[in-house]
Parts: sequence; structure tokens; C-alpha cells
Amino acid sequence: MKFGQIRKPLALLALTALAACGGSTAPLTVVPTSPPATGPAILTRIVGVGDSLTAGYQSGALLGAPCCVGAGIAGSIPNPLATGTAAAGLGVTPGQQAGFWAQFYAQATGVNFAFMSTPTVSPLPLIGGPGLGNQIVNANPALTGGFPFGTLPTSSSCSPFNQAAFTLSGALRTVREQPGAGTVFDLGVPGITMHEAITMNRPTSPTCLPIPGATPTISALQAVTAGQSSMFYPILGNFNNLGANNTELNAAVSLRPTLATVWLGANDLLQYSFSGGKFVGGNNSAAQSQADMTRIITALQKTGTHVIVANLPNILIAPQFMSVATPPSAAACQVQTFLVCVLTELGLPQAEAAAITAQIATQYNLAPNGYLTESGAILAVTEILKGQPVNLDPAGAGSGLGAYYLTPAFAARVQSLNTALNTGIDNAAAATHVPLVDVTTIFNGIASGNPANPYFAQAASISPGKCCTAAFGGGIFSFDGLHPSNTGYALIANAFIQAADTAYGQTIGPINPTAVYNGTGYLPYPDPYARH
Repeated sequence: MKFGQIRKPLALLALTALAACGGSTAPLTVVPTSPPATGPAILTRIVGVGDSLTAGYQSGALLGAPCCVGAGIAGSIPNPLATGTAAAGLGVTPGQQAGFWAQFYAQATGVNFAFMSTPTVSPLPLIGGPGLGNQIVNANPALTGGFPFGTLPTSSSCSPFNQAAFTLSGALRTVREQPGAGTVFDLGVPGITMHEAITMNRPTSPTCLPIPGATPTISALQAVTAGQSSMFYPILGNFNNLGANNTELNAAVSLRPTLATVWLGANDLLQYSFSGGKFVGGNNSAAQSQADMTRIITALQKTGTHVIVANLPNILIAPQFMSVATPPSAAACQVQTFLVCVLTELGLPQAEAAAITAQIATQYNLAPNGYLTESGAILAVTEILKGQPVNLDPAGAGSGLGAYYLTPAFAARVQSLNTALNTGIDNAAAATHVPLVDVTTIFNGIASGNPANPYFAQAASISPGKCCTAAFGGGIFSFDGLHPSNTGYALIANAFIQAADTAYGQTIGPINPTAVYNGTGYLPYPDPYARH
């Protein structure tokens, strides 16, 4: 098939309205507030146990370097890829302070953004710039070969900065914003599985160097493992006095929390999915999930900790996964992610976008309910732009499974594992009598597109016609299609606040998601992942 020229390359993925996210032009002069000297006992020592979702990971990286101290969003982390665009000079905003746990903590204790950004007092293990991982930022297409977003040149997953994180000394001297900073209470380790939170006491990989000649599937799995290993010491290095017992759970127990949030299991699912089913080191049954979650909860309860647990969204709802199915209506494109809708947003006529989707679906046996991953879609678009045939199996038949596409049969296995993990988490919460934040229901509601659904209605009301939905570019997720935007994290934080208020008699009060979206509340800059 001869493809037509895409006239708006990746316009949807770029979220082109990012440049319209302004912010005040006057320098910010906020100073750190202090936690209240007295207050509800349950809120005096809040600890986060989890993975990248607890850590505040966004858009492919973990970054806590303070921003927003100059005009607009002119932060301390420059964005050279934005040169020549309306977004030039806006800098790269941090994600750790925008995570659900950080927003929950700030709302519960009354501290401000400056407090959360000051290494000597912040409960976050603040990561300096350019951040750990591959920070994806909005970009000038002239600098990226046609893509209006790209990875910061200095944030390669194997840059010297990232490599330094694999050693204890490098992590605490190079990667952390300030050596010897205060006590860390957000213990979320990106990439960690549920069982690893109990047992992992050191990085599993010594380096970020890729395996030579590995298939895309193995490379995708290695990237997750190496990314996880690079995050271990930056988060848990200050607990190294625990020696062989320096696990995330033991670090949390050592803090003797008054309240702990526990959100784990996403990486058991994602490592299985991205490896095409080759990763078998995670929990693969409801019984395993329940046993591990129960162990985590009861270990915390023995210290007198009040615990709040969350389950997982149905991950195939996330815009990382682009369905090859035919959208049931034009409106469906606005609330979920369909490949044909993405191609149409890129500028292709509807008929041509449908033909390309059908060809890819036939070539890789994806019909009727398969998916391209975000990486697979970008690869396909790149090849189309070059006039080349789409090849999602670059290392031979089946080599792109998981990394670039999910067949209907494999997608069903991923969903089955998703359901099993949630069953275990739900059962553990019930058995240990702790409140459950039902993230599954929240994200199902947002993705439903049903105005009568309270979760969809709330998200869609944040900025009607602009934000927010679960579709790629809809404002709930960041550029990586997996981790929430500032606004998405705010919605999750509110669910944890409601659980604390209802189950433990607190009066924290909800966050205003519209203020987070606009940058007029705790976060002093507009959401960089949502249209304005």
C-alpha cells in the first residue's frame, strides 16, 4: 500500500496546546512552609510504599529538580528541543512533586510546593536534573525529524548521570539533589514488583548497558529491569544501614508510619506485558498477589500504622496501548485511544487512516481486539513517513510481541493477569480490614465516555472540550502513555484523601483538580501534559 503524506506529524502525541500553558510572568517568591506543630496524630508520619506511581514518575523519567523560579515555567532544567517553538524557554517541570503521594502529603499536612522542593526538608527523595530515565518533552519538529516531542539529549537511559545511579555513592552524590538530605518518606521505587518490595535489597542489574543483539522484546524487558535497578539506591540509599534487610517494606517499617499508602502490582503486569509473556518473576495469580499484599499490610499494622491500599487500573485502557478496533463512534476517539483516531489526528484522511490500520492489523494478526504499543505506533509512523513498509518484527517473526504490539490472544492474557492481581489486592484489603482505593473503577469510569458516570463527568468538567479524558492527548496521562499527568495524579490523590477521611475519621478535604490543571493551587505551573 502506498501511504499518503502525514501532514501533521504526531500532532496528537505532541499535545500541541502545551505551549499555551502559560503561568505567571512574575517570578515566584514562595518560601517553604512548615508542617503544623500539632495536628491529627494519624497524619504526623505519612509514608508511601509503592512503585513509579507512588514516586511521581512522569513522561519517561523521575525528576524532582525545582522549577518555576523565574518567568512562567522557566525552570532550572532547560528544554533545548523546544527551541524555535512557542514553548521555548519553558523548561522541564518536575514530576515527583506532582505525583499522587506528594499531592496527598501536601494536602494532608498543609505544606507548599517550595517545601516539597527543598531537599533538606522534603519527604521526597528528590532527583536532580536531567532526571533518571528518558525524559520525554515537547519539541520543535525541525529538531526531531518531524516529531513534536522527543527525549532530552542529556537524559539518555545510559548517560553518565543515569549510570551513576547504579552505585550507592553515585546515587547519593550525583543523582540526589543534595547529599545527606532529610528523611525520605516517599519510598516508591519505579519498576519494583510487589514481591520485590518485600525481598529486593539491592539493584538486580549492575549497569544500564543494553544486551548486544537482543530482540525488541528482551530489550524492552531489560529496559524495565535496568530502570528499576537505577532507581533503587536513589530512593532507598539512605536506609543502607539496614544492610541485607534494606528492602522497601523494611525501610517503611523502620520509619514507624502513622499512615501508609500502599500501591503495588503494576510492574508485575507491565513486565509481563512488555516482555511478550517472557517475564515470569512477578506474581501471576490472585493467591500470590493476596499473600504478598497481606504480608505488606500486616507488617505495617504491627507498628501501629493505618494503611490505605489501592488496586490497579485495567492497563489496556492506558493510551500506551492503541486499539486497532474500529471506534464505535467519532466521540469514542476523544475518550479512548484507537490507532485509526491517532492517524486521523496526524492529518490522514479517515479512509486512508482506516486502510493503514487494517493493513497493520492483518499483517500482525491483531484483529479484532489487538493493540499497538506507543513505541509500536511511533515506529510504524516513522516508517510510513520514510515511505518504508511497516515492520514491527525487526528481529524476526514475533520479536515485537509485547514491545510493539499485542495480539488479541496475548492482550487477553494480559487482561487476565490484571484481573488476578486486582482480585488478590482486593481480597488482601478485605481480610486485613483496610480501606481500598478502587482505581480500577475510577479509570474504567473515566474511559467510559458516559456523562452519567461520576468519574468521567468530573474529569471532563475540568476544562470542557480540552481536558480531561483517558485518550492519548486527553490530559489524564503524561507523554509515556502510562503515568498520569499532574491532573491525573490529583484525581488519584483525591481518592486516597477520601479513603483517609472516611475510614480513619480525617478531615483533609479534597484537592481541586482544576487548580492543579491551571497551576493555581499547590503546583505553581499549569499541567504540561494537558491541553489549555
